[in-house]
Amino acid sequence: MLAVFSVLLQHATHAGPYVHPEIGRPLFTFPLEMGASGLVVLSAYFACASLAKGEPVKFLRNRLARLLPAYFVAAVFTFAVLRWVAPKGWSHLEFHDLVMNLFMLQNWVPDVQLVDFSYWTLPVQITGFVAGAVLCSRLRGPWLRVALWGLVFGPLVMRMWTNDPGLVRTLYDGFGVHRAQLFAIGVGIWLWSKNRLGSGHLAALLVCALSAQAIHSADLESTLGLGVLLLGYCAAAAGPDWNVGPIKLLATPVKWLASISYGVYLVHQEVGYVVLAYLARLDLGPVVQLVAFFGTAVLLGWLLTKFVERPAYLWLTAASRGPVLVRVLLAVRLLAPRFVGGVQAQSQLGNFGLSPVNRAPSWRPVSQPTTSDASPLTTGALSAPSVLSSHTR
Repeated sequence: MLAVFSVLLQHATHAGPYVHPEIGRPLFTFPLEMGASGLVVLSAYFACASLAKGEPVKFLRNRLARLLPAYFVAAVFTFAVLRWVAPKGWSHLEFHDLVMNLFMLQNWVPDVQLVDFSYWTLPVQITGFVAGAVLCSRLRGPWLRVALWGLVFGPLVMRMWTNDPGLVRTLYDGFGVHRAQLFAIGVGIWLWSKNRLGSGHLAALLVCALSAQAIHSADLESTLGLGVLLLGYCAAAAGPDWNVGPIKLLATPVKWLASISYGVYLVHQEVGYVVLAYLARLDLGPVVQLVAFFGTAVLLGWLLTKFVERPAYLWLTAASRGPVLVRVLLAVRLLAPRFVGGVQAQSQLGNFGLSPVNRAPSWRPVSQPTTSDASPLTTGALSAPSVLSSHTR
């Protein structure tokens, strides 16, 4: 959750006013671009936890079922807002841009605009998930460690051949090769949490991976911020759960926010900028603008999660639960829970991961979008200091 929060804060106070000066001066500026990279690290970590179960095909199916429907709807919605709601001249998107974004070809086809700049993480993560599913049964022992270092240094070598257009540059940009070190970090932390990688080895990997990140991004401050975030990840992965004091009091709201964090991530940036612009026209101050930016993101993220992400996932992965009619009933049950005597009736799906009715893992994670159980909801967000450790023991 901290990673998602930092993404929203950076976009609301730095990127938005920079791209659209008419928004006005923000209350303060948070310039560190580290949140999205932190989400990629988390995705790699929890992908390892899922792949460790030995079902790579099911893992890939479930990840795509969770990610793609919500992404498609969010992209269409954002495109519509930018075309017909945003102030005149804000966007020059055409329908072919939307089509290329829906097929995630924006990095492969020249002169295609991103519908939302936050969407750069989706092609990168899907590439990583496919590679993980293919290689998980082939990389063992020392070869896995060799692969980790290859993810760090390989892109730096490849980078030397990307100055001119050509096949190498196309592959480099299309697959997001310059983000590979983020996957190495996530895998390394997971191996360390399972005592399969020494602390010294992990420290060396983190230093080299962050150095590569600084070279690729040319942003030392954001890289240092990412390093601090990674220290928190490691502390959480090491355990025990930090279920004390203020953290315990915040557990419930943080878990809820984390459960919708993928939806929040998908709809917050460009739509949020439009909200900021219209509030600026009303001469509402930066405090109101910041609250509205976050409020709009949470509301739209919740709607996207409840009415698109979860029902679509249930539908696409319910083949083993029975015929189509059963899947329809399950989706309806999720969208419109019944109430008896003013009290919500107990769902036959269990308490969304807290009290499953059978031995199979629930389809929804306990604490956040990317857990190791039953196909993570999202790309991931660190919902509380206890999140990682709760899945590593």
